[in-house]
Amino acid sequence: MSAAMAQTSPQQAGTPQGGAQPVNGLLMLLELQRQAWRQATAPELRYHIVNQTRRLIAYRQAAFLTLADRGRPTLESVSNIAVLEPNAPFVQWLEEAVRAVAAGPQADTVHVVDPAALPAAVRSAWGEWGPAQALWCPLRKPEPQRETPPGAQAESRDKAAPPPAGLWLGRDEPWTDGEILLLRHLAEGYGHAWWALSGKRAKRRGLRRALLPLLVLLAVAGALAVPVPMSTLAPAEIQTSNPVIVAAPLDGVIERFHVQPNQAVAAGQPLFSFESTVLRSRFEVARKGLTQAEAELLTASQAAFADPQTKARVAQLRAQVELRRAELALARDLLDRVTVKAERAGIAVFTDVNDWLGKPLSVGERVLTLADPQAPEIDIMVPVGDALVLEPGSPVELFLNVDPLRPLRARLTHASYEAGLSAAGVLSYRVKAALEPGQNPGEAPPRIGLRGTAKILGDRVPLALYLFRRPLALLRQSLGI
Repeated sequence: MSAAMAQTSPQQAGTPQGGAQPVNGLLMLLELQRQAWRQATAPELRYHIVNQTRRLIAYRQAAFLTLADRGRPTLESVSNIAVLEPNAPFVQWLEEAVRAVAAGPQADTVHVVDPAALPAAVRSAWGEWGPAQALWCPLRKPEPQRETPPGAQAESRDKAAPPPAGLWLGRDEPWTDGEILLLRHLAEGYGHAWWALSGKRAKRRGLRRALLPLLVLLAVAGALAVPVPMSTLAPAEIQTSNPVIVAAPLDGVIERFHVQPNQAVAAGQPLFSFESTVLRSRFEVARKGLTQAEAELLTASQAAFADPQTKARVAQLRAQVELRRAELALARDLLDRVTVKAERAGIAVFTDVNDWLGKPLSVGERVLTLADPQAPEIDIMVPVGDALVLEPGSPVELFLNVDPLRPLRARLTHASYEAGLSAAGVLSYRVKAALEPGQNPGEAPPRIGLRGTAKILGDRVPLALYLFRRPLALLRQSLGI
């Protein structure tokens, strides 16, 4: 339809020459409203509004804007433009202009925009971005009709909130009363269609907002109720299951070591030797003392046949010989213990040779350990505060420091009832765990002395108890409940 037909005023509608033009305009108005109501999505409706309204009213450019709760407009669609640039100067200017119009007293009515009523920043750039004639068409939600006095109606209109959406039309020719009347009716139809679509989205969005906290709460509650195995972490070390403790057999000073730390030894192989000068001297003194006692006994035995007094001394000298023999046996035994030998094959486990050379030792003082590398076990020091899972047979996973990505599986075999101080000075229970057979086929057992972190698994408990056990225990200790 041509612009001349659209610009027909109501006074001209009654003339015979223009009788068909109002009828065509009304038919086009109804057709545009019908098409708007049939749009399925909001983008389709915005496209229809900015592009198809030209069939009823001629204009150069149309822009569809939505207003937030605080009246901040956002440009959504522009006629003949597929993609909008939100940071373009024209877009920013148009949003500021519509913001001023939407905040004005005529925000809820279709009216021609007066540049003089706009802020100075918008008015100064009107010649660059604004059209010669601009028309503001608010798309308001249809309100039920109520009988109100004229004064109250005007007051309620003044207090009405800015429209949540609107149509900005621009062209060079002035707007006529007939065009404004048609656009007022069309804006009500567009407003009804827009609210039919945006209202559904708002309801769905409101429902989602209302259900989101509940869903999050249910998800968190469900996650906290998931059963997980209770576990305890503690430092651990690979040791042998049946070690042989090699202690000092006599009082003395170690003269030399025959083995090195972590060296494999055979049964009967010398391990270390004590300084033997004093023992050899004691052995020689005992041997010579025995020889002298035997000579005295022999002399007294020969003289006893002639001298009765000498015969009485024979028993005393015989006891003296037995004493000297016992001293010699003791000296020989101590001399045999100078060199300590391995009772069985294994690995000599001790720190360093220089830590023992020249150090005085007492009988029974531990020097080294003979470990069987084919029978390793895990020695775990569990702090008293974490001693929750110490039942025999509980699964254990050992994460070695040298290979933390491949845990070793084991079973708890023993847990001490009495706590003691660990090497770190922490009151702990000593726990033993046996490695499960068949792990890492073809590989040697873990080396004695390797350290890591052991994870002892227990019965399943809710995740909430697993996470908040320590805070609850601390709270209970702090409040005394």
